[in-house]
Amino acid sequence: MANVTMHKTYTFGQLHKNKQDVSFFTAPFASIVQKLIMWQDRLSERASLRDADAHLLQDMGITAQAAYQEACKPFWVS
Repeated sequence: MANVTMHKTYTFGQLHKNKQDVSFFTAPFASIVQKLIMWQDRLSERASLRDADAHLLQDMGITAQAAYQEACKPFWVS
C-alpha cells in the first residue's frame, strides 16, 4: 500500500491545503500580511467607489446613497 502524505497548515483556525511554503513559525506573520493586504484592497476599492460618477454607479446598479455608505465604512469593517 502506498504511503500518502497530505500537506496542511493551520493558520489561526483556518485550514489551508497544499500550502507547503507556510511553516508553523511563519503562519502568524503570513496571516498578518494577508490581513494588511485585504485592508489595503478594501481602502482602494472604497476610494474608487467614492470617486465614481453617478452614471458609472447607475451602470453598476448601485445608488449614490449606497455607494456613499459603503465608502464611509472603516477599512477594517467588511
